[in-house]
Amino acid sequence: MLPNLAFNPVKIQPIAGLHSQPQTVNILKDGVRFAETKAELRASYQLRHKIYVEGMNRFSDKSNHELKELQDEHDKNARAIVAIKKNKPIGTLRIFWGGDTNFTQEHEKTYHISKFTSLLQAKKICIVERLMVENNARGSLTILRMYQEVMNFVLKNRVEVVLLNCEQHHMNSYLKLGFRPFAKQTHYPGIGPVTPMALVVGDYKYLQSIGSSFSQLINEENLNHCHHVESLKKIINHDTKSDSKSSYDKNTIVSNFCAARQKLLAKRTKIADSKLRMKLSVC
Repeated sequence: MLPNLAFNPVKIQPIAGLHSQPQTVNILKDGVRFAETKAELRASYQLRHKIYVEGMNRFSDKSNHELKELQDEHDKNARAIVAIKKNKPIGTLRIFWGGDTNFTQEHEKTYHISKFTSLLQAKKICIVERLMVENNARGSLTILRMYQEVMNFVLKNRVEVVLLNCEQHHMNSYLKLGFRPFAKQTHYPGIGPVTPMALVVGDYKYLQSIGSSFSQLINEENLNHCHHVESLKKIINHDTKSDSKSSYDKNTIVSNFCAARQKLLAKRTKIADSKLRMKLSVC
């Protein structure tokens, strides 16, 4: 079921002589969570507008400039996660889950869904899009906390693979989390060149080997539903004659990353890992 969009604004009584009618103020509780109210969804759309439209000059033709909200026709079938601080959104992302609705032809074209539905039921697949944070929240735990909510959702609903599209300058960040490129670069409308990437949820050994933050959020007991790890890895690593150049590129990207990551992890202490777990547990 998609979120119940009940809306409970708080009414502030006017000061005598200043207003003839009560003002309505939307109180957004601090924290990171799935949007459950109209106010939380609007906060997500408003942050999209601020960052994409005003900050990056993207999707201007799709945004509501009067309300300063960026929403599209796909949002009716999506779930949104929003991070709130001091009554303002500082981060958001959206999820499409095969257990909510059928994936669209656009999803197929963009994320090569059929590569995975040949092996998995649609409810075992989810897509992450529209991830963004305010400038002053970059470098904080906000993105990781949002992905913690994603991972909680993934485990609760027994998802086996998470897909996203990555711009080149974000590639290293997603590699660190455990996502791996699985198809050649494509053009995403309104964004530009992106690389499809996949997280094999049950590949715990790989997550541990690269020091993924996800390996701090889960353990192997959480992954008993993941029955297709090796087959999913074959899909991601699959080489074809028609796509040999992109296969070489994606495999080289991953192998080079892993080599560099191993050198870095050799210097990282267990204390750093325990501090991260502690921070996430109190967020």
